[in-house]
Amino acid sequence: MYSRISLSNEAISITPIKSIIFSYGIREGKLDPNVNELSLNSNFYTKFQVYYRHKLPIVKSGKVNEYGKILSSNNEQYTIFVNTNAIIILDLTYINNQQVNKIKYIKKGQVLYNWTDTITGLNKLVREIGKSVYYYENGKLSLIKVEKKSKAIEQVKVLTKKGLEEKIITMDLETILINNIHTPYLLSWYDGRKSKSYFIEDLESLGFVKREEKILEMIQNVINLICIRKYRNYKIYLHNFSKFDGYFLVKYLSKIGTCDPIIHKGRIINLKFNYNNYSITFKDSYLLLPSSLRKLCKSFSIESPKGIFPYGLFDNIKVSMTI
Repeated sequence: MYSRISLSNEAISITPIKSIIFSYGIREGKLDPNVNELSLNSNFYTKFQVYYRHKLPIVKSGKVNEYGKILSSNNEQYTIFVNTNAIIILDLTYINNQQVNKIKYIKKGQVLYNWTDTITGLNKLVREIGKSVYYYENGKLSLIKVEKKSKAIEQVKVLTKKGLEEKIITMDLETILINNIHTPYLLSWYDGRKSKSYFIEDLESLGFVKREEKILEMIQNVINLICIRKYRNYKIYLHNFSKFDGYFLVKYLSKIGTCDPIIHKGRIINLKFNYNNYSITFKDSYLLLPSSLRKLCKSFSIESPKGIFPYGLFDNIKVSMTI
């Protein structure tokens, strides 16, 4: 399989295969397992290198007649027939006691490629063509070197304590199930110095319209406090924002101000929000710290880690909270 694919395109040696498509037909009779197309000619896979859909001859010992039929020669310059449409002009020289063949590949009167074949040892060939170097041994490709452009390595600037990002707010949105639908009832945020929480009491007893009004009012109250000069251009992080909180917030934020989300694979990974000429950005902390909050508290030795909340019991508990 590998040898057969190599015949059609040597790019598989430097480019990963994403898929293989098999085409087949059904014929009557039995197939002799001892005979196949490659076994009919043991040198079949060593004769040509497929280069941009052109078959370039490969040699083992470096003999000129291995490239094809010699049409003419003059002082170590050979004209060689490759196929009905192509010939090569070969100049043979010796450098450091190694045979070097400088070759022009001509098709329909135009020079398509120039390359150099160096015979480095018994049945060993090094071919330099374009920006690539191919190493063959006994007619088989053993190594490819490809020259590619790369950028210079830049010195990484390590942020000092003064350079750390301090314009951040952490936020959390909690929901309960009402008629089997997740419904926001609590929104809390913390700016590093103070924290605030907003809670809707007896949400289950409200009708759908009134419930939506209360949720919008809760989020509006938070936005009125955050979209001020003090928090201009702040980043607001919610854990698992892209998979959960973001879908609830964007529904109501779009009714309050202007939302500009960045969505990747169906997830809101970034949400820029504008209101009253102030801009804030919502992000997902889970994308930076992919672990549960409880595990993160343990990793960072937080004195008051996240506790366990009885979500399953909450639907039947009446809670009152003073803000």
